[in-house]
Amino acid sequence: SRSTSGVTFFSRSSPLCRLPLPAQPPTKMASPKTTGQRIVMGHWEGSEFVTKGAAGNEIRLPYELMDHCNFRATELRDFAWAFKVSDILEDGIISTREVHRALERLGEDPTDKEFLKVMNLVDPHAIGKHSFQQFCKIMANFDRSMLTEEELTNAFKIFDKDQSGSIDAIEMQDLMKKLGFPVTPLEAHQIIAEADDDDSGEVSYSEFVNKVLNNQ
Repeated sequence: SRSTSGVTFFSRSSPLCRLPLPAQPPTKMASPKTTGQRIVMGHWEGSEFVTKGAAGNEIRLPYELMDHCNFRATELRDFAWAFKVSDILEDGIISTREVHRALERLGEDPTDKEFLKVMNLVDPHAIGKHSFQQFCKIMANFDRSMLTEEELTNAFKIFDKDQSGSIDAIEMQDLMKKLGFPVTPLEAHQIIAEADDDDSGEVSYSEFVNKVLNNQ
């Protein structure tokens, strides 16, 4: 999938799918994904660490990852983006405060109590320094459930301001700006082109739903 500023657009945690949907229940904390002693083989190629996600798809990351924590390659790519924004010193380590900010970039909004509970599990000695591997283990404590067709329907209605049944680049650009991810007209057209199967210059409801559901 194409991306802007490192974000894969057609995934649960991307800005394209992180829409102001109708009121939802509070953040649902999931049981930590079981990792056991599983080791995912990987290796460095230059500045990229080559490994695989839970579905077996290869992914290249700027950080070492020996356990994918049952996350798919698309999810790990988004995690790496959120982590890298906070990795100001580029040493592969971020603070607990930056962990919270990275979670927010990925659409998570845990309460202080929920956040503290997760951090106590991952960082029991309160060292306060976290690698990308640790960040993935933190993410494993959150419910990264798939988007439903009902959620997509509501999302499409927000996109489709003129109720034409399709989304054009102008509507896409305006929405991305309101979500805090301003894009240029060219980038808006690129996002549209990614899902525009019939080359109409717009994205219909069916194209929108099929593209998102098929890329989760």
